[in-house]
Amino acid sequence: MSRIRRLLIAACAGLVLSSTLAVSASAIESYTPYSYDRWGEAVPSQVGYTAEYFVTGDDIDKDSGSSIGSLSNPSDMYISADDLMYIVDTGNNRIVVTDLDFNLIATIDTFNLDNAEGLEDFDPESDSGYFSETLKSPTGIFVDQYSGDIYIADTENSRVLKTDIDGNVSRVVTRPTNSLYSSDLTFNPSKVCVDKAGNIYVVVRSVTKGAVMYDDEGEFLGFYGANRVEATAEVILNAFVNTFRTEEQRSRVTNSTPVGFSNFDIDDEGFIYTVTESTTTTTDLVKKLSPEGKNILSSLGVDDVTWGDEPPTYYSIYSQSSSLIDIDIGDNGEMNILDFAHGRVFQYDKLGNLMFIVGGSGEQLGLFRTVTAIESRGDKIYVADGRKNSITVFERTTFGEIVTNATNLYNDGYYAESYEPWLTVIKYDGNYRRAYIGVGNALLSNKQYKEAMDYFEISISRARYNRAFEGYRDELLEQYFTPAIIIIIVLLLAWWIYKLLVKNGTIKPRKRKGGA
Repeated sequence: MSRIRRLLIAACAGLVLSSTLAVSASAIESYTPYSYDRWGEAVPSQVGYTAEYFVTGDDIDKDSGSSIGSLSNPSDMYISADDLMYIVDTGNNRIVVTDLDFNLIATIDTFNLDNAEGLEDFDPESDSGYFSETLKSPTGIFVDQYSGDIYIADTENSRVLKTDIDGNVSRVVTRPTNSLYSSDLTFNPSKVCVDKAGNIYVVVRSVTKGAVMYDDEGEFLGFYGANRVEATAEVILNAFVNTFRTEEQRSRVTNSTPVGFSNFDIDDEGFIYTVTESTTTTTDLVKKLSPEGKNILSSLGVDDVTWGDEPPTYYSIYSQSSSLIDIDIGDNGEMNILDFAHGRVFQYDKLGNLMFIVGGSGEQLGLFRTVTAIESRGDKIYVADGRKNSITVFERTTFGEIVTNATNLYNDGYYAESYEPWLTVIKYDGNYRRAYIGVGNALLSNKQYKEAMDYFEISISRARYNRAFEGYRDELLEQYFTPAIIIIIVLLLAWWIYKLLVKNGTIKPRKRKGGA
């Protein structure tokens, strides 16, 4: 029996096992776990994360005998470096701070602006929202890992507050007065983050040029990380026609503008990741930005990644258009992306390879009505639901741990060490295409080219298969080239000696029968 046939039989056995385990898992999990096979079709998969429990406002600080009351449309969360959870309780105009077991630490709902910088040039009468001591529909939060300063996107008050946990505001960031910020643009900040240098980045709903960027003194610096305009047929046609229009005609034509991103996160190295909610474009849905605002993911070769659900080749109950509203960067660089359209979490490794799909729409534990925010820490994922007014806690499963371990080894270049974990993944889930690629690369790094070709063929990884084939071909040439040359030389030498002996008369040439 050929090795490729044995591998296919093993893969089929893995499919049967994974389907059986998926059925038993779905009896426990309310959501249906799935992934994508080598043809890009949605197929049942193993559970990477299981929903452990959910928390409402009534559960926070329950052990103390009191409660903070119900949450109302929690729209954002942030886990600080000291493992505190900051929850933006939008409908109640407050920030709720807990530990990771949801024991209450503080509630921030009133502020002292006496020593706040950034309000010197504003009139308290005409710009009363800037001077308000309370929040008005806040929607974003960030906590500086170095200073511990808290930044709040106070949306309806048109400001960003820099404060401590006691509500002492040290700076208020308001609408830029620079001419670069068009007069027809409102200032309704929805999300905020801060880099290592103290620069402040603000997502403003009406701005499509990227994040509004300020320095650590609150001075407007410009726009950062704008998305590109997708090269649709209409955009290309307009660009072509514009070459024949006059300046006056061009001024009357509506220019194509990029879609503004909706949320962002920053990793431990200071790189900012952005996510765009649009369902009408596929350009720049997820980006990892350099300090200059360039998309680093493009240089990693992940431009062709389909973020969220992939469009089905055939009918599929799983694959539908996604609407990406939040992104969280995990401890190992994995990207947790929240899909508003279907209440799902798509987890990718740092190279853009899909790892798990978690959650869905519904009423049961692990399902959502209106997802709004995602955070993670260690082996847990936290998802806020703005309609259920709750936060659901997911924990990584045994299968999830195996995949994560294999992925981290593989991405860090430890191909040989990832071999056994990837084989275990295949035993759990024969649909897990990435595992076949991982085993193939482990074999390739060990110069087992023929075996690597088999795994790459199953995963339909053509480029890797060609690389393994080249190695296998060179191996065959190296193995047989020298003996072949020796045989050819011996045959040529024998022929030369034979001709020499015939010429000297030592050997008489054979006469052909039937000759004249």
